[in-house]
Amino acid sequence: WKDWEAFASYAFNKSHSTCYALIAFHTAYLKAHYPSEYMAAVLSNNMNDIKSVTFFMEECRRGGIPVLGPDVNESSSKFSVNKKKEIRCGMAAIKGVGAAAVNSIIDERSKNGEFKNIFDFIERIDLRTTNKKVIENLVYGGGFDSFGIDRANFFAPNEQGVPFIESLIKYGNALKGQDTNQQSLFGEDDAAAAIAEPKFADAIPWRTLERLSKEKEVVGMYISGHPLDDYKIEIDNFCTKGGLEILSHVGDYKHKELKFAGIVSEFAHKFTKNGKPYGIFVLEDYVDSHRFFVFGEEYVKFKDYFVQDWFLYVKGKVQQRRFSQDPDDFEFRINTIELLSDVRDKYVKKLTINVGLKDISKEFVDQLHEKMVDHPGKCKFQIKIVDIDMSIKMPAKNLKIELSNKLIEELESMQVIDFSVS
Repeated sequence: WKDWEAFASYAFNKSHSTCYALIAFHTAYLKAHYPSEYMAAVLSNNMNDIKSVTFFMEECRRGGIPVLGPDVNESSSKFSVNKKKEIRCGMAAIKGVGAAAVNSIIDERSKNGEFKNIFDFIERIDLRTTNKKVIENLVYGGGFDSFGIDRANFFAPNEQGVPFIESLIKYGNALKGQDTNQQSLFGEDDAAAAIAEPKFADAIPWRTLERLSKEKEVVGMYISGHPLDDYKIEIDNFCTKGGLEILSHVGDYKHKELKFAGIVSEFAHKFTKNGKPYGIFVLEDYVDSHRFFVFGEEYVKFKDYFVQDWFLYVKGKVQQRRFSQDPDDFEFRINTIELLSDVRDKYVKKLTINVGLKDISKEFVDQLHEKMVDHPGKCKFQIKIVDIDMSIKMPAKNLKIELSNKLIEELESMQVIDFSVS
């Protein structure tokens, strides 16, 4: 009996750990050998938790697995993997696109093949389930991007002031015999030929931020890009590693200076019970968001930055919370707020290009020189040649550059180059 008592004290833990060890092995195997399929399953399992989906999408990017937006010709209901091993977002992730519409689109595609264009889609789809609202949200989410039509064109009015999307639905209904006046003039076989396809009106393409904002509105997250993508240099070199997520355990950073970049997703100007003004704004980065409360002189100083969709650079320090008697109660207190767009010109003094000795050739030097000459500016740069046991820095004396996003893209395209700013 004493032996059984001793066994009982660890039997449950032992069986538990054995099961978890097996699950861990299976999980590691799948992630190593079927990374796209594994991550698609994880994303599908967390579809109702946007924060988790955002986290796992970032994990996909780190692993080099592309995550594509919804597409009427490729998406299933949930996250899936295409032939190129890319993860495709499911149509069920789009708000307002119900199960009936998703199943209708998938069934039609399975029976009669992919949709050739937007007119083929509207001719074949059941407009009772795939109504105007569904089509609008599919546009916002990028569901028709593969047809080569800019999303703005769907909402541009024609000469009669009718948006293309309404003309498109009217065209689809007419083809399906719902326009009885049209049907009475022509025979059944000639009706479709007599109904002209509506034409697109000229439209100015949406700005990146506008496109992404509408995308997030219906999907709950950014998929085709992120508003902060244009500020990679600033985030990588002038922000605290980990981003806003570290503020969820701010006590680990006592008395430290922290720096964050993000986009304002919410804001409000309010008054305390004593009538004193204060402000609230929510800053959002790639992984997380944080609600900041700003009082007193700081509010007066920074309130003009509380603007929807503004990109901000926030600096501050983790200090003991005001009026708290608990010595371990800390908060992040803002010291400075600046426009993120000003950070590069203000703080970047020099670009350092790191290149391995074995990668240097006349072709490489000519290509690099051509790129630098094409982007003149005020920023200094130097080349750091790296070998196994030595490195040499070679500053450019007679040439300065403009550190633009275009130049960064061109440098990244050279692949053998690694660079940093200071």
